[in-house]
Amino acid sequence: CMFMNIWIINNYSTPPSYGGIVRHYYFSKYLTKMGHNVRIITSSQIHNTQVSMTESNQLITEKKIDDVTYTFVRTLSYKKNNWRRIYNMVDFSINCVRVMKKLLKTGENPDIIYTSSPSPFCCYTAMRFAKKRNIPTVFEVRDLWPLSITEYNQRISKNNLAIKALYAMEKQLYKKADRIIFTMAGGKDYIRDKGWENQISIDKITQVNNGIDLIGFQRNLRHHKLNDPELLEQKKFKIIFTGSIRSAYKLNIILEVAKLCQAKLPFIKFLIYGDGTEKDMLIKLCKENNISNVSFKRRVEKKYIPFILSNANLTLLHSKNVDINKYGMSQNKLFEYLAAAKPVLVTVKSRYSLVEENNCGIQCQDQEPETIFNAIQSLVKLPADEYEEMSNRAHNVAQEYDYPILTEKLLAIFNELLNNP
Repeated sequence: CMFMNIWIINNYSTPPSYGGIVRHYYFSKYLTKMGHNVRIITSSQIHNTQVSMTESNQLITEKKIDDVTYTFVRTLSYKKNNWRRIYNMVDFSINCVRVMKKLLKTGENPDIIYTSSPSPFCCYTAMRFAKKRNIPTVFEVRDLWPLSITEYNQRISKNNLAIKALYAMEKQLYKKADRIIFTMAGGKDYIRDKGWENQISIDKITQVNNGIDLIGFQRNLRHHKLNDPELLEQKKFKIIFTGSIRSAYKLNIILEVAKLCQAKLPFIKFLIYGDGTEKDMLIKLCKENNISNVSFKRRVEKKYIPFILSNANLTLLHSKNVDINKYGMSQNKLFEYLAAAKPVLVTVKSRYSLVEENNCGIQCQDQEPETIFNAIQSLVKLPADEYEEMSNRAHNVAQEYDYPILTEKLLAIFNELLNNP
């Protein structure tokens, strides 16, 4: 295998200490170990934080984080999902081209430009840049924009002019890319459902799921423990959710489930780790409805997640049920849940479910509180040996999605592209 220069372009590629999108960090880490040169070009503003990685007057700040080379590109900061965030995306896509031109002048020539959504603007400008210079491109789809915008926000119509423009841009990206990677399993279904398969070759599409760095997970489990009496309590059956507490997650449904558990399974405790716009409202709902078996914990650093999950009896994968899930789901946290070797309760009905396919938990058919409660009850009643087997299956699935294995898969796509452009 030849050694390559690879540029990864993703607006939201965060160093692992900040949580967020760590996929490209791990790909870079393992590709670098294999002898390839990798550079991540990303925005200076760390998504979902107030951190900026560049000085105010610099276009670029270079940082090496655990042998991974980051090029942070100056962009406008934002706090919410408002015009500043849109401006940030456009700003990054323009400045990103300036940065790539600068890098070419230093004599650094990429063999491949690997660009990742959901922000379509930087993917579009990066692909135009690459096409002009005959550099092969791999386009990665981690989120089906603009479909997810209209699915999660019912106020925005798919006939909205901006949405139509985004669909046109999305189609262009699929057409222009030399190879397309979807993180979700149903990428080919999506192209067929859009009626685009005559213009976009299905053969150039592959799936590389999200995953877990098992070495890092085990290391964090050993070294980063929390002294939290509720988490360590042995007499309770603990159901743990980690992640954002925003409207997209509809955690009020879980409060209704908790109320049912309180009456019928009083030994169950829900622990919810995270922060977000809905948190205060949910805490208030618990007080008003006398729900005492739900504890809202603060957002924790990522290094504590393995210890938290390993103290669960059941992990909870829950978000709003939307039609987009028919193309499969690929949340980062699912792989952390599996690595914790505990059964997973999935309240979101989706196709291509790893939990259902591998029998390492239960996927609910709908989000009625009764349905979720019945699933919990059946998992609680599992004989010890069956619970143990289900936990082992979860652990085995996590091994298949370890980042060194996923990196080999990615590398095979790159090699095939360079050999058969």
